[in-house]
Amino acid sequence: MKLAGDLSPPWRVPLLLLAFVSLFVGIGAGLARLGWPMPVADLAALHGPLMASGFFGTVISLERAVALRRRWAYAAPLLTGLAVLTSLLGAPAAAAPALAAAGSAVMLAASVAIYRRQRELFTLTLGLGAACWTVGNLFWLGGQPIYVVVPWWIAFLVLTIAGERLEL
Repeated sequence: MKLAGDLSPPWRVPLLLLAFVSLFVGIGAGLARLGWPMPVADLAALHGPLMASGFFGTVISLERAVALRRRWAYAAPLLTGLAVLTSLLGAPAAAAPALAAAGSAVMLAASVAIYRRQRELFTLTLGLGAACWTVGNLFWLGGQPIYVVVPWWIAFLVLTIAGERLEL
């Protein structure tokens, strides 16, 4: 059942396509980091952001927006998807981290809204994962070295997986 405040499935497809762009370019960037000749070799340093915030962040925030069923929550995957596009189009260096940080903050707000609606251990765990992602993206935006950011992104993924397992 679609609520008046929700986004219909056809309007979600472009957000999913942004995630797939990030996935494919992120895989290519990862292979370039391994020394494979790839057309995206100049993006090798963005492998982590493309995968953590671009692909996983966009897909997970899209899933969270669908669960919340509120249009404002779709700003999260839109912003993280736009972060990917800014990286690919050569926008100023701060554009992608700023968009990713904004997107993760929207997902954190959506996670809080879901937790307030359903106070369970799994929704709390998912919310903590969103908080870690936001912290990591704020560190990235602040110019911290990637080795400072990566543990926060890993915590986002681990807590999200743990929260989903707890829900089952």
